[in-house]
Amino acid sequence: MVDSSDIVTTLNQVLDNINANPSLLLNSISDPLLILDPEFRLLLLNMAAAQAMSIVIEEAQGKPLENLISQQGWVTSLPITKTSSDWIIADRTYTPHIEPIHDSHQRVLGWLLALRDITHYKRLYRNQSEFTRIVSHDLRSPLTAMQGFASMMEMVGELNEKQHHFVTKILSGISQMTALVENIQDAGRYDPESGFYEINRGPCDILEIVKKVIDNHLLPAEKILNVSVDYGDNLPIINADGVMLERAINNLVDNAIKYTPSEGTVTIAVRSQNNQVIVSVRDSGFGISPEHIGQLFERHARIARPEYKKIKGTGLGLFIVRSVARRHGGEAWVESQEGQGSTFFISIPLDGPNLFHEDEE
Repeated sequence: MVDSSDIVTTLNQVLDNINANPSLLLNSISDPLLILDPEFRLLLLNMAAAQAMSIVIEEAQGKPLENLISQQGWVTSLPITKTSSDWIIADRTYTPHIEPIHDSHQRVLGWLLALRDITHYKRLYRNQSEFTRIVSHDLRSPLTAMQGFASMMEMVGELNEKQHHFVTKILSGISQMTALVENIQDAGRYDPESGFYEINRGPCDILEIVKKVIDNHLLPAEKILNVSVDYGDNLPIINADGVMLERAINNLVDNAIKYTPSEGTVTIAVRSQNNQVIVSVRDSGFGISPEHIGQLFERHARIARPEYKKIKGTGLGLFIVRSVARRHGGEAWVESQEGQGSTFFISIPLDGPNLFHEDEE
């Protein structure tokens, strides 16, 4: 039987060795770690950090982190916060995380900077995004051809009732697949973090975009809905990407129509207030419980309830709405109560690049 006093003695010896040589502990960690003083000057780093950053501790010790970054040419953002963007060092990508080191009186003695290597996950994500982009792009041509030929069936000869029903079902399925492909493409292109789409700004009349969306929207044959537009006076022209805004508003209107029972109402409002343009879409649907509201704008988020079983969707529509808003410096959110419907909002700030100047035309 092992004597507990031997264990304590051994543990104290290990701790003494670590205290005498802290690099022993640091070097056992595979992620790059840096210890900084209160003024963010380098005190110590582990082997993973030295190798990843090509730093010689004897030469770098005592130098401000900002100077090291500028000398090495790393693609980083300072100061480091919980929302800091990823750091690119050589051909690797890291997520920075910094924590203060306190003494017994909660005074800051220094900082521990950890860099998590996410290169592998970034590559996987890029590969997945590229695969999705290629597949969704290649699907468009056959879908267009299928829709065209199915639409021309009546030109060949008169269809009986059953044939007409079959053609209608085929066209409905093609429309659903086309909408799915468009949402997959938009979710990848417009994503604020990884999207490759460059905003194409120009003069935009949001009210006209709303009217266009409504005019082009077909109501389901089995539903009777009252769809209306409400707008304020003196709505400004903004400098924004009209294609992106149309896709976002179309998704909001489409959701409201899909999730509102027959005999319900959908109201699209456009207002200029608090130095921003706000588009809201209010429905008289079933409403959303508080526990589901927080996840609605995430990728592939859908609410499971019996009334929605027959409603088709990918859970990408609201993710696209939020992405479009954030790419314009705005935000998207929802206000809802179960049994009382929901109101979805998208805001575009009236400042910076969103401001339209007549001399830009």
